[in-house]
Amino acid sequence: MAANVIDRSVKALARLSPQAFVKVALGETQGVTVETIENPEINLPERRLDFVYGLRWDDEECLLHLEFQMEHKPDVPKRMFTYNALLTAGFNKPVISAVIYLERREYRHLPQDYAVFFAGQPVNNFRYRAVKLWDYAEAIGRGELRELAPLLIFLTREKDEGVLTRTKHLILTAPDARWRADALSVAVTVAGRYFPREFLLKFFREDLAMLRDAGIVQDWINEGIEKGRLQGQIATLQSSIIEVLTERFGVIKKGLSQKLAEIDDPAVLRSLLRKSTKVESLEEFIQVLEEV
Repeated sequence: MAANVIDRSVKALARLSPQAFVKVALGETQGVTVETIENPEINLPERRLDFVYGLRWDDEECLLHLEFQMEHKPDVPKRMFTYNALLTAGFNKPVISAVIYLERREYRHLPQDYAVFFAGQPVNNFRYRAVKLWDYAEAIGRGELRELAPLLIFLTREKDEGVLTRTKHLILTAPDARWRADALSVAVTVAGRYFPREFLLKFFREDLAMLRDAGIVQDWINEGIEKGRLQGQIATLQSSIIEVLTERFGVIKKGLSQKLAEIDDPAVLRSLLRKSTKVESLEEFIQVLEEV
C-alpha cells in the first residue's frame, strides 16, 4: 500500500482524536485545552510537519509537535532537534517534541536525544519523547483509548481477522456517528498494509455505505484499481514474450520464465517483446535478458 495513504490516514485520525494523541505523548490531558495547528510549515524549505497541537492550561501555552514513524530511521534525532528549533523560532512558544512509532517492532533502544560531541564528550543535548504506541495496545483494546482503535492492527503481534473484528467493534460501538464513519475509513486504509484489498472490501462490505464519501477510502480503492491494471498489463506482456519465443524456438526453459516474472517494468517488457521477434536464437534472447 502506498505510504501516502497511510500517512494521510494517521494524520486524519490525529485531527479526529487530539486528546488521545496528547495523552499518549504526554501522559495526561486533565485541564489541558487542545487545538490543532493547521498545516504547520517550517522553512527547510517549507517542510510540512506531521502534526502540531496548541496546548493551553491555566495561563500557560505551548506547542506539541508529533512526528509519526512506522520504524526508526537514523536521521530522526537530528530532524526532531531541527524541527523543534524552527517551530520555537517561528511561533515564539515553547515546543514539546515527540515521535510516535506506529508499527510494533522489538527495539532494544530507541534514541530520545540529539547530542553534539566535542573531543568525545557531549556538550549540547536536546531531548524529545519517543512513544511506542504498541505499549497502549491493551488500553485501546479495553476501550480506554478507543479513539486510537483504527491503528490497532499496527500495534498487535498478530495481524489477523480477529484484530480487525476487535477494531470494528470498538469503532462501531462509539457514540459519535460521524466519528465512527471517519475512524472506520482510517481503519480500512491502515489494514491495507497487511490484508489484500479484496478481503477488506468483503470484510467491511456491510459498512461500505458508511464509507462512500470518505476521500481516503476512495483514494485507496482507486489506487487498487490502478495497481490491478498495471499488474494485468505486466502479466500480458510476460505471457506474450513466452508465446513468441515458444512459437519460434520451441519449449522454453523454466529459468527463463522465472527471470521474466521478476521484471515488473512495462517499458522493459515491451522492449523485450520487440526483441523476442527479432533474435536469431533462444540463446541470443537469454543474453539480452541478462543485460536487463
